[in-house]
Amino acid sequence: MAQDHSGTAGQEPVGYDYQQPWYPQQQEAAGDQWGGYQQSYPGGEQQGWGTPGAEQWQTGLPQQQEGEGYYATAYQQPAADPSYGQYPAAEQQLYAPPGVDGYYNAYGADQSSLQAPADTQSGDGAAVTYGDEAAATYEAPAEEPLADDAPGDGTTRTSLVERAKAAADAVISADHAPSRRALALRAGAGAAALAVLITAGVLATGDDESGSDSGDTAAAPGFTVAHAKAWAAQPASAAPSGADDTLVGSWLLGEAVVRADSTGVHAYALADGKPTWAVAPPADGATACGLSPTVNATGLGAVLFRPQADPKSPCTLLAAVDTKTGKTAWTKTLSDTKDAYAAHVAVTADKVIAVGDDKAVAWAAADGKDLWQYGGQGKFCTLSGNASGGTVLLHSSCADSTPVDQAVALNATDGKVKWWRGLNNQPKTVTVLSAEPAVVLTTGDKPADDRVFGWGATGDPAAEIPVSVEGGRLDVGHGTFDATPSVFFQDHTMVTTVTPAEEGPSTVTAYDLATGKALWKTRASEKGKARAVGFENGALLLAVDERLDQPAHLSRFAATGGQETAGGAYPQGTGSLLTAGRVLTGGGKVVVLPEHSTNFGTATAFQAKG
Repeated sequence: MAQDHSGTAGQEPVGYDYQQPWYPQQQEAAGDQWGGYQQSYPGGEQQGWGTPGAEQWQTGLPQQQEGEGYYATAYQQPAADPSYGQYPAAEQQLYAPPGVDGYYNAYGADQSSLQAPADTQSGDGAAVTYGDEAAATYEAPAEEPLADDAPGDGTTRTSLVERAKAAADAVISADHAPSRRALALRAGAGAAALAVLITAGVLATGDDESGSDSGDTAAAPGFTVAHAKAWAAQPASAAPSGADDTLVGSWLLGEAVVRADSTGVHAYALADGKPTWAVAPPADGATACGLSPTVNATGLGAVLFRPQADPKSPCTLLAAVDTKTGKTAWTKTLSDTKDAYAAHVAVTADKVIAVGDDKAVAWAAADGKDLWQYGGQGKFCTLSGNASGGTVLLHSSCADSTPVDQAVALNATDGKVKWWRGLNNQPKTVTVLSAEPAVVLTTGDKPADDRVFGWGATGDPAAEIPVSVEGGRLDVGHGTFDATPSVFFQDHTMVTTVTPAEEGPSTVTAYDLATGKALWKTRASEKGKARAVGFENGALLLAVDERLDQPAHLSRFAATGGQETAGGAYPQGTGSLLTAGRVLTGGGKVVVLPEHSTNFGTATAFQAKG
């Protein structure tokens, strides 16, 4: 009998309507627990972001030496996966059509075999922590009493356990008596609600052994419940002929989200996704090629432009933008060259700092007044890098310096050298991943030669981390200044994922940049393809594609300790959207900015149900 995919085939809906989070189900048969989750891709189609094993040696975009190194210069869009819940090709879409709520039990699951949700913190989701001892130990969440949450106004609130029981009771009670099947399913929903509240209780009370600060790693309200689509922004303007649709940067502002690509720099209202303003190009035909990672406290941001749509044209025009209105405050030209020219830009409290191929330059944020300029450690130098906080971190490659390749930290205040360190491994490419902390990626003749180097605020201590690790490679090709970063930093901790050498689950891991040693690793409980898409409140966000047996969703991995918190399900038909680019959270919304708008749209926002 054909399955009804509408979710209303004579059975009670579960999952989304009850706002329960998704939790992995226990395996019914012994053996290789991941064997059943391997995915096949149609022949001849490119796979998005490198399926494990097939593209494991791709590394990060060299900022100066085009075509060299092992990292791909851009992520590829994901190919169709036959295991995803897809609609017929004739009406391909990202979201379910009106009237389809998308319950996952409608996908042919044997309802009699449904089990209670598994504990997300045991088994595959456990964090392995590393200490001085040789053997790694598994760290389970502490079983602490859940204290009542007493508000300051003197009113009394029930404990988390009591609220969980109430939630379970609410799930299995209704105006109409449920069938036995519905009762069983709803009991499972109640168990899921209980599991998430207990998990939330562990996070709220903190884990003293991990040393985490619960206030720094708390998930946003509603993270663990089901999400619904709030809006999908329409392109504000058509792309110029021949221009690509690659995301070059984004901002999440108080009332808007900003996307920069070849169509321009456009802001969309956070409330409804409608266009609010667009930045006027500094020259006719100019297209955006870069965006400052952030805006400053006054709302000033910076945009880099190419004089024409050709992606090989130099990225040499700069505009300082008032993000409250989208109007340009002032403009600058980095270089008059007609040849290829790469650049990055950052905005600090009172400066705009740009790093081009031949110099680093700072201007006063208020009026664009020239402040300082730096040309490298010698003559005939090529530079790359960017700034954050009070530091500008550069890769300086000069023909007459020893060694040729150096990491140079400048004081953002005056442009003077704070410290420099030679890169003595004779790298083929160098990518600045972060300025504070100071971190670079180098690639060598062989994938095994690739390294991450980190330094303290004064250049010491120094840490060296091999990219090739047990089970795969660290996904460190796209750093803080990239439009779609894959590695994130908190204080002196680096957090990223491991691209597995063979098919299997994703692993999230953290390293101490002072010692270069691994702090912990957590094997994600999710199945199929997953990707790091953001970092918020002290935790890495891991996005997971939709599958027949798993809804698209986000999970959080605390930078301190590696504890995983599984998020609520996203609507059926979300497909690969969450893993397609950058995910930003704020204002009660989860905003997805796909790397390529042609396939996945301009921007899409979701919000928690209820």
